Amino acid sequence: MVNMSEKYEKLDKLGEGTFGVVYRAKNIQNGEEVALKKIRKQQDEEGVPSSALREISLLKELQHVNVVRLVEVVNTIKKLTLVFEYVPKDLKMIIDETNGGKGLNKQDIKVRFFS
Repeated sequence: MVNMSEKYEKLDKLGEGTFGVVYRAKNIQNGEEVALKKIRKQQDEEGVPSSALREISLLKELQHVNVVRLVEVVNTIKKLTLVFEYVPKDLKMIIDETNGGKGLNKQDIKVRFFS
């Protein structure tokens, strides 16, 4: 079983949602920054939540420059940890800071996402 604290050093908390917490971390072996999405398993459920299984299966198949890369999945008794490449800005942040907060226009979309 993988000991997450031996492989990744948590740097800071990025956010928290209904299913878990996301941290920015560093891979101790290679220095790569990653995002750790820790999904708590419900005590009354058996196995991995179906929403997490859908997310994992989709991200394993998608290999695109505009889709965050799933690095690895670590499954333990109490939680499931998805390890993603770290990206400093999400789509909402980009939209909020573009065009004076008015969002993306067609030209921005073409330049930022399809070039």
